[in-house]
Amino acid sequence: MAENSAEAVGSRRSLRLTIVTPLQVVLDLDGVRHVRAEDATGSFGILPGHADLLTVLSVSVLIYRLATAGDDEAGEGVVTGSEHFVGLRGGVLRVSAGRHVQVLTREATKSDDLRTLSVEVKSRLTQAAEQEAEAYKTFARMEGALLSHMTDFLRHEHRNGNGSSRRALSEP
Repeated sequence: MAENSAEAVGSRRSLRLTIVTPLQVVLDLDGVRHVRAEDATGSFGILPGHADLLTVLSVSVLIYRLATAGDDEAGEGVVTGSEHFVGLRGGVLRVSAGRHVQVLTREATKSDDLRTLSVEVKSRLTQAAEQEAEAYKTFARMEGALLSHMTDFLRHEHRNGNGSSRRALSEP
């Protein structure tokens, strides 16, 4: 019975953090002491026992700290432990039962070093911007080709008797 009681106290003093993208579970970790995230209203923190919450996250860096062996002596509200980072491309954050923090996002990049994460995310964003620009150019070429074909079709239709093709197509 004492073991169950100690387990219950430990679970009250830590969070479970789960971060999921459409393609993978990026993080599923128990023993998290503190989570810091950002939504449209600004940055906010989550400690064990937090009220239920649902919010839309901005493109930002989520910071979490792992619980350490000394957390029991530190007391409630004192944040200790190693700090880790996850770059998020927006998403939804949900806190449930004061213990489980779930993040659903399009893309997540985790790192233990903020500087490394910054370089990696900047590289990904640059690559995404280049791919988007290339897709835009391809779309513009397709749109131009479509307009050219429509113009040719309408000219051909006009030469063949002012819309006789249109009437033939609409008749049963």
